[in-house]
Amino acid sequence: MACRSKRPPPLLSSLSGMRNSPSGSSRSPNSPGLVVLDIDGTLTDTVTLHQAAMRVALDAFDFPVLEPDWSRYRHHTDSGIFAEAWQRAGRGNPAEADRHRFFARFEDAFARLCPLHPIREIPGAAAFVALVRATGWAVAFATGGLRTPARAKLRAIGIAFTEPALVTASEFLSREEIVSAAIAAARIAPDGRPAAVISVGDGLWDLQAADHLGLGFLGVGTGAKAEALAGQGAAVVPDFTDPVRVLRIISDMAANCPAALRGR
Repeated sequence: MACRSKRPPPLLSSLSGMRNSPSGSSRSPNSPGLVVLDIDGTLTDTVTLHQAAMRVALDAFDFPVLEPDWSRYRHHTDSGIFAEAWQRAGRGNPAEADRHRFFARFEDAFARLCPLHPIREIPGAAAFVALVRATGWAVAFATGGLRTPARAKLRAIGIAFTEPALVTASEFLSREEIVSAAIAAARIAPDGRPAAVISVGDGLWDLQAADHLGLGFLGVGTGAKAEALAGQGAAVVPDFTDPVRVLRIISDMAANCPAALRGR
């Protein structure tokens, strides 16, 4: 079970002079740890855009039957959904050439749909990432989306990143593999591995991956999404409009997590 904060700390005053450095996974010797961030629905308000592009890309492959509820697939990632749809159609496992055709179809659909669904940040997301970096935490991005659209989303809301600290469904099928690779990327820093790892995401699949990996978890969302996460015992914030408060929740979570959670 992932370590979760049950009592959010009180509101604090905002900090000024924060920089959104693209330092990616590097951290100071006294860093409290690593924050692994999902992108769609967590940092960017792009779920509708992403799902529309996904449907267009999959429709191009003429699957006889296509389950439209992505939560019903084994892996809630673009590449995982494509692979399972391919298998359900009786085509075995997709070849590398098929995967790359899917990537190209998705990227084309994403580019064409962007003007209809402009990329916007979840309120306060960029300021939150800047604060996390300014206070010594390492940052990595772990998304079930593909790499090229993920880059576009982060750039659109002004969040800098390095390629090693961005891990996507272009490289792995499962959420667990993606998050594990993001943690491994953070250990590239010469001063060693993170002291603690906290995952931040908006979906039950993010929470499940954190549970399977033994990580701390903070949910992001409102309405039914927040209720679903809270119903599984997760602490949830609606957005990042008070980035200092959110960071205090994460810091409290890290301080109270068992030693087994510490960057494995």
